[in-house]
Amino acid sequence: MTLSGRGSLGDHGFGRQQLRQGGGRGNGNDHLDELIGATELFVYQTPNKKTKGFEPLKLFLEASECELIFTVDVPPELRNYEAFRITHKSGEKIPDAVLRRCHAWAHGRNFLHSFFKPMYGAR
Repeated sequence: MTLSGRGSLGDHGFGRQQLRQGGGRGNGNDHLDELIGATELFVYQTPNKKTKGFEPLKLFLEASECELIFTVDVPPELRNYEAFRITHKSGEKIPDAVLRRCHAWAHGRNFLHSFFKPMYGAR
């Protein structure tokens, strides 16, 4: 689909500014309830984008007895993305406060995220 011409997103009410922004901005409170109880949270960092606030997030995770593990287990269409997995060190569910902060952090940077393991990739 293009902005102009046949199959145009402009015909469906999307302007240039909306298309440039992407769909993931915000804090994600509209679907945070879907994450509660998760044992893993995968975050996919946009390629070639400098990440701000990563060190404070890592410190928060360590203080909350959670760990951040970089992984190459990504879906083929996200092969250019750098991915990491957040888990609780004991293997239990991730505390709600940790999920809330990590989820808001990912949304604030427009990063893709998932609370389930991809069905394909390196095992």
